[in-house]
Amino acid sequence: MSYCNKFNLRHVKAEAILPIRNGAFFLFFGIISLLFSANVLASNFQKEIKQYINSEITHYLGSINKQGQQKKVALYIPAAAKELSCDQLSINRVKPNSIPAGRIRLTVSCADPIWQFKATAKVDLWLNLVVAKRDLQRGEVLSNELLNYDSINIAKHVYGMETSTNELIGMTVKRNIKQGDLVTRRQLENNYLVNKEQHIKLLISTSSFTASVKAIALEEGIKGQMIKVKNLSSGKIVEGQVIDKGVVKATLL
Repeated sequence: MSYCNKFNLRHVKAEAILPIRNGAFFLFFGIISLLFSANVLASNFQKEIKQYINSEITHYLGSINKQGQQKKVALYIPAAAKELSCDQLSINRVKPNSIPAGRIRLTVSCADPIWQFKATAKVDLWLNLVVAKRDLQRGEVLSNELLNYDSINIAKHVYGMETSTNELIGMTVKRNIKQGDLVTRRQLENNYLVNKEQHIKLLISTSSFTASVKAIALEEGIKGQMIKVKNLSSGKIVEGQVIDKGVVKATLL
């Protein structure tokens, strides 16, 4: 009997211990599964947020008719977001009208189940920006010969950069600019050769004749700029190019 009791005790102990071991195994397996699932969800959020940012960059580049040379996107998502899931994310920039570069704040939300969190992205984007080809002195009038392009990360220059030289030609440097430095409108001032409502000389040219008449400027303009003027003789409004101080040339077809 004593032998049987001893045997039964071992058997009872074994059965008492086995469920504990099984419980520990399933608990461990469950934790691993949850961690794996959380990582997948977080990874999905990152993928969709990056896709959204890339689409915003593409839209911006299209609006300025430029191509980016290089870009880098780093995301900062709250740790609690790993516990969330959603079939259809809604992603929006807090400042949708700003340039999608530098530090960007995003609102990420879901309608079902309802939740929302804020994410941050650091976007580095390289574009060809206007720089000084040589040292520019105060009072110089800008021309194509004085300007150049250089590939620069716009992350720190979103509020002061120029992507085209066209609108800067004819402007005057109001403070010195070193060679290779960005050229921005804060460093320049308009050098208007024609002011609005100023009486000017209008040179009219056609295929058969050329004439000089008096006109009044309806817009201000720098050299080379197209502005509207009113012919005082005929009363007609035409568009002409500013060619000198108080002189506009219009070619009529």
